[in-house]
Amino acid sequence: MPFNLQDFHFVRPEYFWLLIPFIGILLAAKSYSKNRNAWHKVISPHLLKFLFIGEKQTKTRSGHWLALIITFISILAISGPSFRQKTVPVFETEAAQVILLDLSLSMDANDIKPSRLERAKFKLLDLLSETNEGTVGLVVYAGDAFVISPLTSDAKTVTNMVPTLSTGIMPVLGSRPDLAIAKSISLLENAKSTSGQIVWLTDGVEQKYVDSIVEQIQQTKFNLSILAIGTKQGAPIPLPNQNGFLKDSSGSIVVPKLQLTELNEIAKKIDAGLVQLTANSDDIEYLKELHQQRLNNDDNPQESEQVISRWIDDGYWLTCIILLLMLYQLISRKTPFNLNAIGVIALLTAASYTPNEAHALSWDDLWLTKDQQAKKAFEQGEFEQAASLFQNQQWRASSQYKQGEYSQAAENFKTLETENSQYNYATSLAKSGELQAALDEYNSLLEKTPDHEDAQYNKKIIEKLLEQQKQQQQQNQDNKDSDENKEEEQQDSQQDSDSQQKDNEQNESQQEQKEQEQEQQKQEQEQRDAENAENKEQQVELSKDERDKAEKDQALEHWLEKIPDDPGGLLRRKMYREYQERGRQQKEEKLW
Repeated sequence: MPFNLQDFHFVRPEYFWLLIPFIGILLAAKSYSKNRNAWHKVISPHLLKFLFIGEKQTKTRSGHWLALIITFISILAISGPSFRQKTVPVFETEAAQVILLDLSLSMDANDIKPSRLERAKFKLLDLLSETNEGTVGLVVYAGDAFVISPLTSDAKTVTNMVPTLSTGIMPVLGSRPDLAIAKSISLLENAKSTSGQIVWLTDGVEQKYVDSIVEQIQQTKFNLSILAIGTKQGAPIPLPNQNGFLKDSSGSIVVPKLQLTELNEIAKKIDAGLVQLTANSDDIEYLKELHQQRLNNDDNPQESEQVISRWIDDGYWLTCIILLLMLYQLISRKTPFNLNAIGVIALLTAASYTPNEAHALSWDDLWLTKDQQAKKAFEQGEFEQAASLFQNQQWRASSQYKQGEYSQAAENFKTLETENSQYNYATSLAKSGELQAALDEYNSLLEKTPDHEDAQYNKKIIEKLLEQQKQQQQQNQDNKDSDENKEEEQQDSQQDSDSQQKDNEQNESQQEQKEQEQEQQKQEQEQRDAENAENKEQQVELSKDERDKAEKDQALEHWLEKIPDDPGGLLRRKMYREYQERGRQQKEEKLW
């Protein structure tokens, strides 16, 4: 390739900072040489030759200059001079798969602990972790089908959405796998995939949809694999907030069972892979091997070749010059060998150093940015470490929220001017106990976005909490007033009792001393009993107030725990708007 000055550049120009110490060494050597030559001004040349061995001195000075030249060329070499490019082929697999997740109400049945849906989500995460190449997408369905993630080569993007999935986010009840299959096929066709697989995680399908699903798969070049989740015995569907179980129109408890017969019928007609959920990873391994086998049997090419250009580092050519100069230097013995060795070691050490902030380096510091390290810690649940590492303010606030540092999270969310940040700011205020401030923020957010369901829900919770606090304060004030009235009545009663006692003593002064003493002892005993009863009553009232306060604190904590902090509400609103735009009328007979 011809040399072009316009293309010439250095791949690693930051290493030119090494020229600064090099220039310092050069100036120091020049000053030293000048001081040695100052003797020529005060000593005659015919005498000076007897004081210095001139030839040896000259050779030594030339050896030092040769070492400096070698150092300069080494700096040029490690800076990566480059003026040409080469093309590099990049192979990328075109295989794609769409994961289809059933979110109908029957997936909440707990015949498989903790529930069918939770186990399905675990298997979904396992599938995503095994996706190392190609693209993957996610579709969910109940009474209609919705795309959660289009086909993407980044499986982590889909992984981050899995925790928010639940039957409660679906805008329409029912179970329409035929619509979900159609949506999955559309995703693969729009991406122009030459081969693809649909992985269906479900607990069954009604007989009336079997033919439709078979026909759709037969008209495409894509394959279907089924992971069946559930048991033949089935289990009831628990309602939210422990309100019993789902019942049908006749009042009987619904017990959905694994519809394995219908799934087997689909698998036989289209040669689909079918496996039941297992406690270990055998089911995932089966799906993985089946997918790989289908790829190997496919006649279409599974890889696309792309070409990228990369600059060639031509600095290695300068090493030939450096080696020749060092060889000449060693042969002529103009400088000690150790000096050369030290210089080479210093250059190699400098080459492995990248200028950065002064801090203790770890293994992750060499390969990951601070935000990448923080995200890794966040995914592992180490929220304190993530909060200290995140430079992104949104993620740092989220880490503080997960850690339970609600006040600090609120401070970070407050400065971010987005709808989600304002919602998170209000929720953080509520979690930290600043209920009125949280209510004001929710009202402000609802003025901008009136259909924000999560803000509406949380606002109602906060209003109830504030109302309860107001009632509690009023009750405490009433109790205080009641205690004061009781105290006044007791004082009046005591005064009346003393007056009566004095009258009795005057009237009975003629009675015998023995009877008077007995009467006095009786009165004193009654007074002590009254005081004990009064103290006991006050203790009971105090204990009752303490119990009321403890119950109130417990209720407050219970309400605060209801404030959601997951993005499921955003996903639910998105699917609801999409469902409204379709204008599709639900004609389902069964809602599970």
